[in-house]
Amino acid sequence: MAVAASGYLRISATDVDAWMDFGTGVLGLMDAAREDADGARFLRMDDHPFRFMIEPGDADRLLATGLEFPTESDWLQAVASVKSAGHAIEVGSAHEAARRCVSAFATAEDPCGNTVELYWGRHLDYVPLASPTGVREFVTTYRQTGDMGFGHLVLPAPDIDAATTFYTELLGFGVSDILHPPGMGPMRIHFMHANNPRQHSLALFSGEHPLGVVHMMVEVGSMDEVGLAMDRAKAADVHFLATLGRHVNDNMCSIYILAPGGIAVEYGYDGLLIDPETHVATVSDEGDLWGHEYNFPGVN
Repeated sequence: MAVAASGYLRISATDVDAWMDFGTGVLGLMDAAREDADGARFLRMDDHPFRFMIEPGDADRLLATGLEFPTESDWLQAVASVKSAGHAIEVGSAHEAARRCVSAFATAEDPCGNTVELYWGRHLDYVPLASPTGVREFVTTYRQTGDMGFGHLVLPAPDIDAATTFYTELLGFGVSDILHPPGMGPMRIHFMHANNPRQHSLALFSGEHPLGVVHMMVEVGSMDEVGLAMDRAKAADVHFLATLGRHVNDNMCSIYILAPGGIAVEYGYDGLLIDPETHVATVSDEGDLWGHEYNFPGVN
């Protein structure tokens, strides 16, 4: 039993239209044009019906992370493991499962209050990506090994050890790397891989974050696609949280930009692929090989 991939995100936005304009016009994602009684809008990046659900709300923040399990049996084992460890978990209704385009899901909170939706059986419609900006592909699969999810995300986890235990022992993630960011004292980031070749599908940051997510990442198939996204972001007057750079542990060459409402989005290429069965965890004291000069809003 192990998580197959980080499958989707549910995001609350005070300006859904602005988020959709950013998602389609800057990131190059496709408007899934799905109907929703609650007013949500949907962004797709591959043959999945959506990867990001943008929901109207009174605050900008991450609502939930959808974690995919390969089979119903794996999903049931995960639900039982979370429950037996003393965490509250609730199986969603058939209506809510249909809204997420999954066969079944269950909602729980990790020890730091981050909401996760464990699911299995994504209902694919196989509509090909038609990016409004001409992005040829987003990296969500690898050869014939199957789904690698939308990319990755980093969640706030003040009690990082308890949260790491939750994701590794109950959900089956494996630790890929432990980063001690230079100049940040005792802060740590635990990078974790799912049962796919992406170096990490989820990471935990040992601190708070007001938006419920430190950043989310989408990966494209060429360096040119990153450069074109940089041009689109500049033309749209989007704030660059970090300049172009390359990370040490996952090799990703990327930029960081802010979506409407402030959620940071990493847009990258050339992420490291691993064998999740044999990968040996590393410990890093440097985050970047080069670049990634950060510019936090309101910080001089």
